[in-house]
Amino acid sequence: MRGRGFLARYLQRVGGFIMSKMPMQPWYPDAHIADTANLTLEEQGAYRLLMDNMWIKRGAIRNDDKEIARLLRISVKRWQKIKLKLADYLIIELGIISQKRIQKDYKRACETSKKNAENGKVGGLKTADKFKSAQATALASSGDFATGAPRLRGQARPLGEVINQLELKP
Repeated sequence: MRGRGFLARYLQRVGGFIMSKMPMQPWYPDAHIADTANLTLEEQGAYRLLMDNMWIKRGAIRNDDKEIARLLRISVKRWQKIKLKLADYLIIELGIISQKRIQKDYKRACETSKKNAENGKVGGLKTADKFKSAQATALASSGDFATGAPRLRGQARPLGEVINQLELKP
């Protein structure tokens, strides 16, 4: 896609983080209605569609009138008229269009997602260690994998011996 490199550079500039799946977009209907009270129904619909597409496209869309008109399902001429009215609500710079709240919420969602991924990794490692330890204890208390000196029934082998045996198994 043509605009991906540009948007990736934009995200680096604003501190964005590219996720494999978009998180849920926060929506504040009371703020939206209050902020857009002077817009017509058509202008409000165009604004909402733009914001939704900005969220999907990682916080910004390319400032291409043809592309945006197609996205909004209107003519380029109609989009250019609406764009004049929406200019107060949008951030238009460096060939991109974004919106202040979208940028803020998208950045927060990226940070939260990144933090959750890191925490999940730590938790996953702890669970894996716990599972490995529990598996080793189970093997140690069963006589099936016993090596070395004979044991009395119910005696457990040293945990280190069992872990070494687990690591050697293919």
